[in-house]
Amino acid sequence: MKQKAKQFVLVSLAMIAGLAFAGGADDTLITFSTNGAEPDRYADGEVVMDGECYALVWSKDGVFEGVKADGAPIDSSDRVVLVAAVAEDGHCPEVVFQVSAARAAELDGGKYGVLLLDTRIRRKDGSVAPRGTLGGNLAMVNGFGTVAEGMKVGSAAHATINEILNPAGQVANMNAAAVENMVQPRVKHIWIEGDNVFLKVENLGGFMRVQGGGTPDSVVTMGAATQADGKSGDVILVAPKLGSSGFYKVMRN
Repeated sequence: MKQKAKQFVLVSLAMIAGLAFAGGADDTLITFSTNGAEPDRYADGEVVMDGECYALVWSKDGVFEGVKADGAPIDSSDRVVLVAAVAEDGHCPEVVFQVSAARAAELDGGKYGVLLLDTRIRRKDGSVAPRGTLGGNLAMVNGFGTVAEGMKVGSAAHATINEILNPAGQVANMNAAAVENMVQPRVKHIWIEGDNVFLKVENLGGFMRVQGGGTPDSVVTMGAATQADGKSGDVILVAPKLGSSGFYKVMRN
């Protein structure tokens, strides 16, 4: 499917009365929120940070396959329709995704869903914060979790997509996939200090994060990404120690 370039707007539910003036009369409005009774979390158990992203996604077959580390869909026929950096107090407040009439018609026949994203980066001062979007687009994703799926909207003027029931809160528990043909950095040295594992990695530039698990193919921990400049010196990445043994790998995009 050829994707047309369109303009999208995200608005809070409180602004819904003014939508007729802000967008076209035939635009589709999709309301979504997570209830917040238990906070939404990242894969490492940390509560989702203010300003983290939730994404409205679409798939023709009703199964959105996920996203890569650069934010692109794993399945080229899937679509990331809109991304909103709206997390607040550990959940997604009630928001309205506004999809233009032309775009909604283009996506007619498929199903919508919502993802919770992990876009955390570690700054030079050691603090961690969501990177969010750049110009409304994703450029870096550590992981994601499906928090709503299977919503058929069609020509509905206003629809509500409901979160998947999870009494413990929603979790971004899936790792973003590696980007094809992306050169991955070499781990030069690894050591343990206290409860942490340190990895010295060659500086190829871009965003790098550590994934760890009990087996080479499993991932039970994933933290914030570190942005490297690719110029000089190695990069030190840190991950929590996984008991008496564990496997760690570095992913770059």
